[in-house]
Amino acid sequence: MRTIDLASWPRRELYEKFFNISCPFFSVTFPVDVTAVHAWAKQNRVSFYHLLTWLSTGAMNAVPEFRLRVIDGQLVEIDRGDPSFTSLRKGERQFRIITVPFEDDPLTFCRHAKEADDAQTAFIRMEKESASLIFVSCLPWFDVTGLREEHRGDPDDLIPHLTWGKFYPVQNDRLELHMTVTANHRVADGFHVGEFKAELDRRIAALCCAKEG
Repeated sequence: MRTIDLASWPRRELYEKFFNISCPFFSVTFPVDVTAVHAWAKQNRVSFYHLLTWLSTGAMNAVPEFRLRVIDGQLVEIDRGDPSFTSLRKGERQFRIITVPFEDDPLTFCRHAKEADDAQTAFIRMEKESASLIFVSCLPWFDVTGLREEHRGDPDDLIPHLTWGKFYPVQNDRLELHMTVTANHRVADGFHVGEFKAELDRRIAALCCAKEG
């Protein structure tokens, strides 16, 4: 974890400007080609949702602005964000929040995510909650073309949110879904969302070289 020196930080003016805005959060929704994600998940018998969570978390961690947090009143850059994702079991009507560490290997991450998901009975395990999280959710029943996340109205809330909807077929037998990134304008702009999108596309394209079971 690295402490940010506000006096020399290039973004200080924007950071302070958006502090005085009651709702400094913004959301951007865009399509993502997930053809390779679906195929790799099926071939390796892992959850599409867990795999895309792994890919998205890795891509978000690659953008330093999405690793900025306020901890004990101090702006810091954390080393890594871990996913905290929603889960709804078949036949149930109330979701749970599952938090697991990010791991470098996709199969290991997906296995541990499934184990945590299967084992948890409580809505949330508060001992796993921290400022170092990335919130992930999925609405697999319909296409998501826009979204407004809930927030506490705290300008120090810098945790990014990722949400996507149902994937759908497009031409040439491709699959796409719409993904929404919600971030705090104090630390991130549309430019950084663009960096995340480019990194996510790169990681999806690299799946063909990832370990297969």
